[in-house]
Amino acid sequence: MSIMEIFQIINMKNHYLIKSCLVISLVTVTTLITKVLRNKNKIRQKGNAQQYISDKITSIPLIVITGCDTGLGYSIVMRYLNGEHFNKNQKKSKIHDLLFFNNKVLIVPSKIAIVAFCLNPNSPGAKYLHQLSLKNNNIKLFVRQLDLTDTDSIKTGVNFINDLLQQNIDITDSHDKTVCLKYELHALVNNAARMVMAEYEWQTSKMIKQQFEVNILGPIMLTGLLLPIFRKDKSRVINVISHCAYLPLPGVSLYGATKAAVRAWTIGSRVELENHGVKMITFSPGSFYLHSSIMNGEQRMIDFKDMCDNMNKEQLAYYGAYMQTYQNYLSTIDAYINPPEITIPSTNKIYYLMDNALWAVQPKAEYNVPEPWRYRIYFAVAWTLSSLGLHYFKDKVVRQFVATPQFHNIIAENVK
Repeated sequence: MSIMEIFQIINMKNHYLIKSCLVISLVTVTTLITKVLRNKNKIRQKGNAQQYISDKITSIPLIVITGCDTGLGYSIVMRYLNGEHFNKNQKKSKIHDLLFFNNKVLIVPSKIAIVAFCLNPNSPGAKYLHQLSLKNNNIKLFVRQLDLTDTDSIKTGVNFINDLLQQNIDITDSHDKTVCLKYELHALVNNAARMVMAEYEWQTSKMIKQQFEVNILGPIMLTGLLLPIFRKDKSRVINVISHCAYLPLPGVSLYGATKAAVRAWTIGSRVELENHGVKMITFSPGSFYLHSSIMNGEQRMIDFKDMCDNMNKEQLAYYGAYMQTYQNYLSTIDAYINPPEITIPSTNKIYYLMDNALWAVQPKAEYNVPEPWRYRIYFAVAWTLSSLGLHYFKDKVVRQFVATPQFHNIIAENVK
C-alpha cells in the first residue's frame, strides 16, 4: 500500500470521525436547548398556576356548554358527572412532550359547576344528565333550554348565568366550617350545531338560516353578551369547528361555510381580546359522527320532505331521481349511529384535548383531534393539488373522498 493510499484512508477516517463528532455535538446542543426551554416553560407555567390557584381559591369555576342533548356536549358533561376527567385523562408520550412542548399545567378543581344548554330540556339525554347530577356532590349541574335561533332564548340563558354568578354558595369544609364561595365564569364551549346534508340548491331558506343562526350567529351573540363577564373573570371561549372549515365538502357546503366563519371569527377576535385576558380557542373534534344527532335520520327525512315541497316543477323533474338516490345512500348510515344518549368512547383523544382546552393555565390557540388516516391522506392530496392550482384534480379527489352518488351516473342509469 502506498503512502498516498494510507493518507487517503486516514483522511477518510478523520472525515467520518469529524462528521460523527459534529452530529453528536449537534444532537447534544439541541437536547440541552430543548431542556432549557422546557424548564423555563415549566417554571413560567408553575408561576402562572400558583397565581391561578390563588385567584380561584374563593370561587367555583362555572363552565357553560351548548348542545348537550347528544354528542360531544352530552359526552363531556357525562364524563364530568362520572368523575372520569380525573382518572381517564390520556397522556402523550414523553417524546411527544419533548418535541412539541406539550407540558401544559392543568388545574382541575374538585368542585365544578356546569350549565348544560339543551335545545330540548325534556330530551332523553337532558333528563338523564339531570338524574345523574342528583347523585353527584362535586359537580353542580344546571340543565337549561337554549335555542340559538331565538334572540329571546339567548338573552334568557345569559340572564340565568348572570343570576348564578350573583349567588353565594355555602360549602362545609373538612373542619366543619362553612365557607362562602361564588361561581366564577371559567369557560364557554360553543358546541351546538345544525347540519343539513344536501346540495346547496335543494335547501330551503329556512334550513340555510337555521345553520347560520345555530352555528355562527347565535354563538356570536351569546359570546358577545357574556364578554363583560369574560373580561372580569379572565375566561376562555372554546369554539367547536370542523374539518369542513379547512376543506369544504360537497353536500355540506353551507355547513362548512358556517364552520369556516366560526374559525375566522375566533382567529380574528382572539387578537382583539387577548389584551383583555379573554382566550379565544378553536377546537376541531375529529370524527365522531356515529355518536352525534347531527346525522339524525328522522330530521334528515323531515328536511328531505321540506326540500321537495319547496321545489318548483323544473327542479323536481331535474333532481327527483338523484335526490331520492342521495337520500337512500345517506339512510344506510343510520344503522351505525348510536342512540342519542350513548357517549363517545372514553379512549377517544377528544377528551385529552378538551381537558387541555378547558383547564390548561396557558391553553393553545387551536386544538385538532386527529382524523382517521383516510381523511388525512385525502386532505393532504387535496391541499397539495389546490396549492399547485390544480383545482380540477383536487375536486376529483374531494368527490372520491365524499363518495356520495353522482348526478351524471344516476341520469345515465335512468336513460338506460
